[in-house]
Amino acid sequence: MTTAQTVPFFDMVRMLEPLRDELHAAFDRCLRHGTFVLGPEVQMFEGRLARQLNIAHAIGVSSGTDALLATLLGLQRTAGTVPPLQPGDEVLTTPFSFISTATSILRAGLRPVFADLAPGRLHPSVDQFEAAWTPRTRAVLVVHLFGEPLDLSQIKGLCRDHDAVLVEDCAQAIGATFKGGESVGTSGIAGCFSFFPAKNLGALGDGGAVVTADDALAACVREKRQHGQAMRYQFEHLGGNFRLDALQAAMLGVLLPHLDDWILQRRRNAARYLAALSHLARLRPDLLRLPADLPGHGWNQFVVRSSDRATLRNALQNAGVQTQIYYPSALHQQGALAAAQPPATLPEAEMACREVLALPIAPGLTEAAQDRVIAAILSAW
Repeated sequence: MTTAQTVPFFDMVRMLEPLRDELHAAFDRCLRHGTFVLGPEVQMFEGRLARQLNIAHAIGVSSGTDALLATLLGLQRTAGTVPPLQPGDEVLTTPFSFISTATSILRAGLRPVFADLAPGRLHPSVDQFEAAWTPRTRAVLVVHLFGEPLDLSQIKGLCRDHDAVLVEDCAQAIGATFKGGESVGTSGIAGCFSFFPAKNLGALGDGGAVVTADDALAACVREKRQHGQAMRYQFEHLGGNFRLDALQAAMLGVLLPHLDDWILQRRRNAARYLAALSHLARLRPDLLRLPADLPGHGWNQFVVRSSDRATLRNALQNAGVQTQIYYPSALHQQGALAAAQPPATLPEAEMACREVLALPIAPGLTEAAQDRVIAAILSAW
């Protein structure tokens, strides 16, 4: 619950208020037809999503985490033009992401290996992936972190040279596009999306999707989300209960047409931050570093960096501004992943964890509220 004096970090209730009648109508439609798992609502949403992203297949699943898991399980049966992944194969990924990026690899019977971030950036570059490559590396799982569309041209070349597959974790990046206008998630063998409420396209609960142009992988993921069921009560391969609820698909069908406008609002909010804070960032880069303003950025989060984050966050808190830290610890420091990889020091990722701070940027952020955020930052030191 927020007050008039608080600048909320994210207020989905306010975002959805204009769509209340449409959402109620979609809910009533589900009550009338009585199909609550998969069915016509899911099929309709999948078709709309595939057209939105201009890709052959979109498969609705239960979460972004399960999108990753179903994809990685599916790639152990089919991997397009390269041999299927095998249990124990290594998957290179970033140490600076939500934990499901890495745990999905581990749960699929594969081994996550972390490439440190590029100096001063929040993701590994092709150089870091190449340095971490071993003879067991069979896949790269990139993350379009905070909605930033990662340039994949060199990473795709690295995978092609080593007969490895490229998977895109787009959990935070729906609506982001590459330089040529193509949607993130359409460059690798598969793209994995999350519809957690705080995402650019958020359900009223959990949900996710796998998108791919590969017919065989699409068929395999559809089986995986139904416990590996190719036909009723015939289970030839291990899968899981990864199905998208019809109610969530119906809600997402109402929200999807508004995605482009919400992304535009996020881009406007980002542009105001960048314009207002650029002078301080140039004058004192140790105290404030701004995110890269890339074409096609989806701006799920606006994350700044500061060597004095405590002072910055306290100033914002005192001004009634809510902030978040994504992420306070890197993945190689998480106990749940300790058995997956020997202890390592990844200095760039660890530094990022000490410095990052996310500011409010979601649709519904008023100019007056954003001015309060900017004023608090400029007066922090």
